Amino acid sequence: LWKRLLTVVFETGEPYIFFRDTANRLNPNKHCGMVYSSNLCHEIVQNQSVSTHISETLSEDGTITHVKKSGDVVVCNLGSINLGKVWTKEDLERVVPILVRMLDNVIEMNFYAIKEAEYTNKRYRAIGIGVSNYHYCLVKNGIPWESEGHLRFANSLFERIAYYAIKGSMELAKERGKYPLFDGSDWSKGIFFGRTPEENQRLSQENGNNFDWVGLAEEVKRYGMRNAYLLAVMPTGSTSLIVGATPSTDPIFAKFYKEENMSGILPQVPPEVDKYYWHYKSAYNIDQEWIIRAAAERQKWIDQAQSLNLFIDPEKIDGPTLSRLYTLAWELGLKTVYYCRSKSITDIEECESCAT
Repeated sequence: LWKRLLTVVFETGEPYIFFRDTANRLNPNKHCGMVYSSNLCHEIVQNQSVSTHISETLSEDGTITHVKKSGDVVVCNLGSINLGKVWTKEDLERVVPILVRMLDNVIEMNFYAIKEAEYTNKRYRAIGIGVSNYHYCLVKNGIPWESEGHLRFANSLFERIAYYAIKGSMELAKERGKYPLFDGSDWSKGIFFGRTPEENQRLSQENGNNFDWVGLAEEVKRYGMRNAYLLAVMPTGSTSLIVGATPSTDPIFAKFYKEENMSGILPQVPPEVDKYYWHYKSAYNIDQEWIIRAAAERQKWIDQAQSLNLFIDPEKIDGPTLSRLYTLAWELGLKTVYYCRSKSITDIEECESCAT
């Protein structure tokens, strides 16, 4: 079965891989549900359940009334940070809490065509903060993709985002109240990303951020969290094109390529390619293990998942190598793998929410 799956991945770039055990083990809301699958773009990892039938009655005028108990239908409330503009500790301290507040406002202001979606959204108040322009951020800071420096940077950067997201949600809970299912969650116990406050404190000291995770955990226990889920790295394909950024946490596809859509053919280059031409390395020229290892460092500070793409050259890769990449992703604690993009595969499907 595994060989068959890898063959299909090699030929089509799909199916997407979801490591369900890892997702549920690290689910901060395992006390009130289970994660059965991810979304199309494979960055959303939240509790799901089906609605259940309660009764059906027929009135004298022929009106049939159906009564059912709502299940959990996940809604994607997503926003991304342009790391080409915002990446320092000071900038993230200012911007991330604003993004938390904005996405929480979306939950209140949204139109819900499906009542189950409204019910779930207001019980969990789940949001997803992601990033774009990651490769450009590396390049302008002089960090090669295939380097230990990249791994350290990824860990440090995403700890900053996580810390300020949790703190922002906690401060919002003081103002607006905690999400209804907070009590009993990992958040309520001071367990963040499957680790104790002391473990997070040690990791923070090792990467140089020196955040007070012990103090933050105590505040969260006292005041609660406004949002059940906070972080999810979406593809940002469309918005990255609009603002001239590199998409999500992906390496660049090429130093020059043409993007074709309904508007026509658009030439694309990464930011400041004239200045950093020799610093950019395209995805197909990068050892894919470095992509997975960097994702694993980021995942340490992400409560949901990442739209993680792999990039293969069919003429240079074999079955055992492809198998080893997916096994490594599982071993290092990743929850999902999105597309395995080949030079021969051009049709990439992306949902509208995750394109933001």
